[in-house]
Amino acid sequence: MQLSLFQIIEALLVSIIFLYLLYYVYGLFFDKNYQPKAWKEAARLNKLPKQLQKLERKYPDKVRFFNFWFQVERLKKEKVSGDFAELGVYKGDSAQLIHCMDHSRDFHLFDTFEGFQDQDLEVETGKAATYTPHNFADTHIDTVKSKLNSDAFHFHKGYFPDSTRDLGELKFALVNMDADLYNPTKSGLEYFYPRLTPGGIILIHDYNPDWPGIVKAVDEFVAGIGEALVVLPDQDSTAMILKNKT
Repeated sequence: MQLSLFQIIEALLVSIIFLYLLYYVYGLFFDKNYQPKAWKEAARLNKLPKQLQKLERKYPDKVRFFNFWFQVERLKKEKVSGDFAELGVYKGDSAQLIHCMDHSRDFHLFDTFEGFQDQDLEVETGKAATYTPHNFADTHIDTVKSKLNSDAFHFHKGYFPDSTRDLGELKFALVNMDADLYNPTKSGLEYFYPRLTPGGIILIHDYNPDWPGIVKAVDEFVAGIGEALVVLPDQDSTAMILKNKT
């Protein structure tokens, strides 16, 4: 049977796509060239928990993952005191891996665990303007508690910052913010930054044009504190505020 030119080209395209998929799958599970040398050395010296190595293999945004790890390792090395916190917990994936990087810290989790509030959605533009209160509501505090099964976690369910009223004067070394919207991001920066230990860090996810509310909240806040803003080249552009030690 003689193949037509179209059939030959089609077969070649299918073969190329198949080979690319094979290469992608191999890289996903076996190629470790993307791993930082410090991580590889820690693995060689058996300084990485097995659970953390498993989480790394599954975590899709490698740049974001390893930045978490480098920051946590820096806090340990510099002996920066304070608790960990997360604003915008959802199903607990980020909190799980950050806790796995340092089991010694109390970890405060802030979320409604019921989705967004109407008053916060009213001011949004960009991608967040398409959201409703049902977005990110497919979670439940009991489910997250089951996943994050450790006494280190302290759950603060409710609207932020109302959920902070009874916490007293806590100090924080690392705060991960993934609140998606202008109002909670603004409130989070106003609450956490004054309570951030010198040398501590706040990480704000989604600092990019798709989320103008987050960009606006961060830019407004940074303009008034005299700290530099560092933006990472991870998939969704995490922004970082490192509090000076002086």
